[in-house]
Amino acid sequence: MVMETPQIRSGAILSPETSLELVVHFHDSAMANLAIQLLTGIGVPGDRLGVLPPEKVEGGRGMILVAGCPTEAIFAKAEAACRKLGGRPLGHRS
Repeated sequence: MVMETPQIRSGAILSPETSLELVVHFHDSAMANLAIQLLTGIGVPGDRLGVLPPEKVEGGRGMILVAGCPTEAIFAKAEAACRKLGGRPLGHRS
């Protein structure tokens, strides 16, 4: 696996830094896309969501979602929502 330089999008970051990041693997990319919509609905800022698309995932299938959660309560809701959609949490970063 070759590490590529990340692409940086210019623009203002609207939400403050977060110390809670949820990392989840979805076998089904469609479920990951649905999770993104649900997470923004429960309070995860859109500028704190990131994905590793299927072509970058080992095996070429699924998607990895990273969500920066502003509070522990939102982190718990986000994790529960991802699990219900078939996501497998890979851990979290604080």
